[in-house]
Parts: sequence; structure tokens; C-alpha cells
Amino acid sequence: MKRYNALFFDLDDTLLDTTGDEIRTIEKVFGDYSIPYSSDVADIYKNKTDWQTYTLGELSVKAEFTNKFCQLLDMLLIKDNRKEMVDDYFETFQKTRKVVPSAVKVLTALKKQGYKIYLTTNGYSEIQRKRLKLARLEKFFDGIFISGDFDLRKPSKAYFDYVFGRIPESNRSKVLVIGDAQSTDILGAKNAGFDSCWFNPSRQAPKYNSTYEVDNMNDLFNLLDKNKQ
Repeated sequence: MKRYNALFFDLDDTLLDTTGDEIRTIEKVFGDYSIPYSSDVADIYKNKTDWQTYTLGELSVKAEFTNKFCQLLDMLLIKDNRKEMVDDYFETFQKTRKVVPSAVKVLTALKKQGYKIYLTTNGYSEIQRKRLKLARLEKFFDGIFISGDFDLRKPSKAYFDYVFGRIPESNRSKVLVIGDAQSTDILGAKNAGFDSCWFNPSRQAPKYNSTYEVDNMNDLFNLLDKNKQ
């Protein structure tokens, strides 16, 4: 295995259980408005709503952030109290911060081994930073690069070039991009000429080839631990 010095970590569904937090937020909002909730609702949200407009940045911040929730309401034909429900979803989700299993342990160990660790994530800066703080993850990063801070987004090469130009590492072969999203993390790494590790806990079929693939954080640590030996 190649030796890496810099690790570019995604946030959503890599370090934070964002999809799970979204589902739990939906369940809470539905309960607050006495709307029946079941696992079928979660399945519709996860499998039939489309987050791509957020990635492409075509809507306002709040509209982008609540877009999938609005799609869910449309699919379930929910019209009453819609504005209030969307507002509640927006506010409630910002308080979520469930960390992916073993992520803190792995980040702690990688930091001790001397890796430079950077957060490379799409999203609205205020929301992402709030969740990072609540999850107590800020201390692990040598740099935090949120797309909303500089108007560039993964998977664009420009996003990764911007990050790479602001870290001490000067050799692209020493950088490893780690993330769960094929269309942003893995494709973005390919666009920028970086190696990648696909975090794939649900064991989906790949659309793009990654350098490595793991389905849990402990395996990621084992992979990188060998790198330092």
C-alpha cells in the first residue's frame, strides 16, 4: 500500500450519520404534527427523494437544505401545516450530531500516528460547523474546507485544487480522499488526481472505481495503520 500523509475526510454519512439524523428528524416532526410515521416513510425518503439539486447548488440555502423533505411531503400528499413542518425540520436537523460508529476512535488514532487530517465537505457552512461543534469533532482537523465558505463544490476539480493549494502537502500521491458518496467523493478524487477510499457500509455496487473500499471505520484504520508501518 502507498504511504499517505494527508487525509481528506467527508462529513455527511462518513463521520456523521447524516441520513440517520435526517430520518430521526422526520420522525420527530411527523410526531409533532400527529402524522403517522412508519419505516415505509423512511424507505421513501432514502430511496425516492433526490439530493442532487443540493449538490449542484441550484436553490437557496434553506430551499436546498429542506428540498428532500419537501419532496417527501409531496409524495405523501401532505399539505396542511407544510410551511411550519419545513421550518421545524430545518431547525431541528441543525441540532443533530450522531457520529458514525468508531469514527472518534479512528480519528484519535490517526491523529496520534501523525496524519494530517482535513475535512472536505459540501454544505452550508453555518449548519456544518454547528453539527461539527456539537459532535466535538473539530479538534481532529488540521483544516476545515466547507463548500459554502468558498463557493466551490465536490466533485469539481476546482474544489479539490482549492483545498490542496492551502495545505502543506505538495505531492498529490500522498493524499487520500475518504468518503461515502460516489458522485462527489470518489468522482471528485478521480477528477483531481487523488487516490480514494470509498466508505461503503451498505455495500452498494460502485459507479466509479476507488483505490480502496471499506465498509466500517475499523477497517479504514487497519488500512491506514498498515500504511504507517
